[in-house]
Amino acid sequence: MTEMTSGKTLAIGLLETRGIVALTAGIEAMMKTADVRCIAVDRVSSGYLVAAIQGQLAAVRQALEAGTSAVKRYGELRAAQIYPRPSNESAQLLDTRRSTTFREALPAGTGQ
Repeated sequence: MTEMTSGKTLAIGLLETRGIVALTAGIEAMMKTADVRCIAVDRVSSGYLVAAIQGQLAAVRQALEAGTSAVKRYGELRAAQIYPRPSNESAQLLDTRRSTTFREALPAGTGQ
């Protein structure tokens, strides 16, 4: 899951929110701000959701800053965390069937 680009491991960022509107605003801000890709979206518990992004460390840091700002405008931020060099085992925890299900649920032309 952690791909290598020019010999560097890609960083992972997590953004956890309360409510789908806040999460959607956060994801949109992150995608528009930096060169990152959304690798997972999942429900943590009732009302709490998390999105995971991946990219170069500086891009992930910039994206999470924009995402947290957007989430605070539209809802409640529960947590934001950067993993600069995640181990393969840690990164594989994000590779779940549920994240695939979310991608398949998107209407044609809106997914990555």
